[in-house]
Amino acid sequence: MEESEQYFRLDPDEIATEPGRFVDTEVDVEPVEFLPGLVFRSLIGKDVMVNFVRYQPHTEAPRHAHREEQILFVLEGELEVELGDQTRTLRPGQAALIPPHVLHAARTHDGTCLQVDVFHPPRQAFLDLIEARRRAASG
Repeated sequence: MEESEQYFRLDPDEIATEPGRFVDTEVDVEPVEFLPGLVFRSLIGKDVMVNFVRYQPHTEAPRHAHREEQILFVLEGELEVELGDQTRTLRPGQAALIPPHVLHAARTHDGTCLQVDVFHPPRQAFLDLIEARRRAASG
């Protein structure tokens, strides 16, 4: 079997445990403003979380680290990213691979930016924040 056929093969022993679904992140996903000018729209699965993150100009995600692995990639605009002791400006199509516990930060300058974060497993601090906001909203 060719490599591509192996990659796309169907395994009769694997059975879906739930249906897939389509999501319009601008309509179906409630925005969460983490900081002024930093808005997340998150898709949360069992083992992975994807955040669509909108930065306004002159907005910063402060230096931090977490136990989850993260891949960050830029869709629109520019994002200055600190990764360990390196700093680089990422543009559309560019990405950063962030292993667990590596210090990192991100910021915009004069323009906006749309970037995507992928976390494995889902980022616990974010899940905790969403739950706390839900409890506060329900009184």
